[in-house]
Amino acid sequence: MAGGSSHYPGAPSLTALGALRCGAGVVTLLSLPAVCSACAARLPEAVYRPVERLESWLDLALSEAPSYAAAVVGPGLERSDEAQAFVVRMWERWPGPLLVDGDGLFALAGRGGKLSSREDAVLTPHEGEAARLLGTTAKDVRSGREDAVRALADRWGGAVLLKGHGTLVARGGDGTVHRLDWGGPELAVPGSGDVLSGCIGALMAAGLVPLDAALLGGALHGMAGERLARGGVDGVLASEIAGAVRGVLHELRGVGA
Repeated sequence: MAGGSSHYPGAPSLTALGALRCGAGVVTLLSLPAVCSACAARLPEAVYRPVERLESWLDLALSEAPSYAAAVVGPGLERSDEAQAFVVRMWERWPGPLLVDGDGLFALAGRGGKLSSREDAVLTPHEGEAARLLGTTAKDVRSGREDAVRALADRWGGAVLLKGHGTLVARGGDGTVHRLDWGGPELAVPGSGDVLSGCIGALMAAGLVPLDAALLGGALHGMAGERLARGGVDGVLASEIAGAVRGVLHELRGVGA
């Protein structure tokens, strides 16, 4: 995965944690040296590829692409010209499944009319990010969430998961919109979306097609939130949501928690 910045050094750590808790065997973070150092102190189980200059990120990512089954781009990434250019080039050139979230979506929106769709991609916007991608307002998206997620999926291909109350998932060209009703206000905490991206990315790396990865990842994330909410919704942390995913997986497999 690639992300993180001086303002959001913890976001990629949460994404990596979500991926590891969802069963990813190896998670590698490509980021700035300071971000990698901060994340390594918190999550030593991940692998780190510190690169000082954003302009060099793409070359390293593409050179090591055969080693990775999927990529997640955007959590905690800044909105500088260099960061946006990196995201756009990853969209155009990354050879495998790709999930774009956070400021990665900001970059796609800025070049929306010039980029082709990708059938192997997943986008995970909240309503504000969806509005930017569609050239409308968050209020319009909120009042027509099904139309919005369907339009996004048709435009970008693959699958789109629209976060918010009653998470919606759609596949490009399908027309069907799936609603995930697991979870509640405990999922609205900072960093929760980063964990979700990690979960979906892990499932894409495991071989699930974008729609199935988005549906299962969204369901696991919501179920983990519900599991935590049994003790109350106040004070829930995103890292705790990631930790609860493991128990949900055990329950679904019928082996206890």
